[in-house]
Amino acid sequence: MWIDRIVDVTAWSQEPEGAGWDQVEAELGVALPTDFKELCRRFVPGMFSGYLTLLRPTDEHDFTPLLSMWAGGRQVEGQSEFGAQIHAPYGVYGPDKGLGLIQWGYDLTEGDYYWLVDRSVEPDRWPVVSRTEAGEPWSRFDMSTAEFVYRMLADPEFKPITVADPPRRAFYLPYWAPYPSTDEEWKAFIDPNRKS
Repeated sequence: MWIDRIVDVTAWSQEPEGAGWDQVEAELGVALPTDFKELCRRFVPGMFSGYLTLLRPTDEHDFTPLLSMWAGGRQVEGQSEFGAQIHAPYGVYGPDKGLGLIQWGYDLTEGDYYWLVDRSVEPDRWPVVSRTEAGEPWSRFDMSTAEFVYRMLADPEFKPITVADPPRRAFYLPYWAPYPSTDEEWKAFIDPNRKS
């Protein structure tokens, strides 16, 4: 299971917490991939390798929830031709559309991560599409969200998305945890021999 691999590679150990997706899915008019919801349940709000953030159902940690990002994308797309070009050629998913994008994550360097939603396909089979910044070409990955996250963290050959940098170890940093501020703290955090 890809989520277990993510747990192993990050040395993450904490009790899962519930993340309610019912209201979000009702408003979207579509269920979300089960592996993504499980990833959010197993990892409290935070960042993978100080880089990748998953969108959540609520904003209880002062970050934008998935539904707000989706609604904002729809609003921008509907305001002007320029706004419509931001997500071209796919467009933002809407309950009235059969195909479109729903954002599930972002990174510290302006990268955005989406599912290419197709109502005729079960959510666990939606591809991931991403780009490094607005206006750049899209990259498509025919894999689950959890596999994508694992490969980003652990596979140095997963170009152009990887943040894997052996011999450094991937990690997970909850938002409530202190951010490493010295070189020594960072070295300890990314030490490949670190157990937890």
